[in-house]
Amino acid sequence: MSRLPLVTALRAQHPDADARREAVLAELMATGESQEPWTEHARDALARWHAQVESNVLPVKAEPARCFAAGCVARVTFPDAESFQESFRRTADLQLGEASAHMQLPPERRASGEVVATWLVLRPAAAP
Repeated sequence: MSRLPLVTALRAQHPDADARREAVLAELMATGESQEPWTEHARDALARWHAQVESNVLPVKAEPARCFAAGCVARVTFPDAESFQESFRRTADLQLGEASAHMQLPPERRASGEVVATWLVLRPAAAP
């Protein structure tokens, strides 16, 4: 399983950040759901990311992680743009492990002021 389609979608030209996020998520979901052994580590990494944000910034609403053949994703809702930015500053250097890359996709900004961050842990390059 290659991560190339996700990288291609991320780097492609899109009309806006929302379209970029949705293109990456569509490519991810197209790889099919997965419960392979590596996904346990990815779920743990997303849980550590969430815990780091809650301990350093403030409580947030996190959806359970969903795993696909190319990576695992979790959506986290911040009450406002300021808390989202603070979280981004405090976790920019967060290390989730050496086995895989992780990223935050462009956020969704709701009319209510909430900001929904989409966190992604990619399938390790060495995974079968």
